[in-house]
Amino acid sequence: MDFYSETYHESVKYAAKSVADPIVLHWEKQKVADRRHVGCSRLNVHPDEVPGYGYVSGDGIDTVGVYVVLRGRKYPDGVYAFCRSTLAEGCPGQLVKIGGREEMKNLAAAFPDKEFLCETPILYIFAGILERAVWRFKESAYSQVLRDVGACVGSVLLDAKRKGAKTFPLGGFVDDDLANVLKLGSTEVPLACLAVFPEYSGVAFDSVDDGVGESAFSNRSETDMVADARRYPSRFMHQNRAESIDDLSKCIRVRRLVSQPLPGDEFPLTPAKISNETYFSSLEELNEKNLSHVPFRKFSMDLDDFSSLLRWLELGHINLFAAGLLKIWIVCFDVMFVYPGVYRYVPVRKSIYMQSGQVQMKKFMKCHAAQECVEGAAFAMVLTADLKEACNLLGERAYRYLNLNAGYLLQSLNLSGRVLNKNVRSPHFFYEDDLKKLCNIPETESVVSEILVGK
Repeated sequence: MDFYSETYHESVKYAAKSVADPIVLHWEKQKVADRRHVGCSRLNVHPDEVPGYGYVSGDGIDTVGVYVVLRGRKYPDGVYAFCRSTLAEGCPGQLVKIGGREEMKNLAAAFPDKEFLCETPILYIFAGILERAVWRFKESAYSQVLRDVGACVGSVLLDAKRKGAKTFPLGGFVDDDLANVLKLGSTEVPLACLAVFPEYSGVAFDSVDDGVGESAFSNRSETDMVADARRYPSRFMHQNRAESIDDLSKCIRVRRLVSQPLPGDEFPLTPAKISNETYFSSLEELNEKNLSHVPFRKFSMDLDDFSSLLRWLELGHINLFAAGLLKIWIVCFDVMFVYPGVYRYVPVRKSIYMQSGQVQMKKFMKCHAAQECVEGAAFAMVLTADLKEACNLLGERAYRYLNLNAGYLLQSLNLSGRVLNKNVRSPHFFYEDDLKKLCNIPETESVVSEILVGK
């Protein structure tokens, strides 16, 4: 294995008769930042400024830190931390001012498109809070937090799209520069950013041709991390450092890859069940939902619902950060007029392509540690990537981009499912090798995430 990302992914895969090594990073010795922000000025946030369905947190353990840079808005210019608040009825949270113009300038310098950042009215910065996930997920906490952050980006992105705003996902920045300006502790790491512009902004219109938000940044030429392995006794902290960018001048800018048609029988999707405008208005009515672990109820999914769930993935940025390197497999069990089997989905072509014949639900269930959470699903989405291909293109940072993108797809399906009265969940504990063998997924591909859709 040439890349540390491959080693890390291999080490956190679940197998029926093995378990990952214990964490050896001593959390009690880490300097954890004080997130109470004592003495900072606070501003109540209007309910319309935060998605009604809330910011996502994986398994309810609040693993995502949200920071906002505001410029030319109704709030004073500055850098803010978003904090949930129960101080006032109808107040979804508060903005806590943690920096002014100097911090805004330093944050912009951490990005390759500094002029663009200096004119951005709203810049979201999403950080992963690792100590809140490590107790549940052990070494795989990092990959899970990445997906949580991707889902959080999806929440904000779709809410901005609903309001007609222009959005630019940004994955290229100097990691330590952001962490220093935001005064993050060693267990909280910046992972993704999202710039939001008004619909008729000239800056946003001009930036599309420049590829802002349409590019991934490779750290392929960065420092070899092998020599520094002893500094990071935990594998996931080593993985994070391997992905970090230290020098933007050494990075390669990679534009989105174009999806090609696939071999196999093509099955075109039907048009979306409702218009995009109606869909966005339905999102506006969604409220935060408590996590539910109720088993799926056996039913046959309507073809129009199935097609709508897949088509609506493109309402955001379906290739959010991963430059089109994430591969989407659809495993159909009970969808009307669709043969049971394994398909590949090519979004831009609005079609699925059959790759293999029927997959039995009982065999599929055995690929999971909690089989009762899988039984009754109408279909599953399995997200894979060739890690060697991805890392050759984007360096070690590819692993971050792939998981962020998987998180966005999960959140998009989750919200679309709620609009159509469906239930969407992502099982954490599945046996990757067994799943690949059952679905005839190529040996060169690794399973990044799995999403189940049912009733």
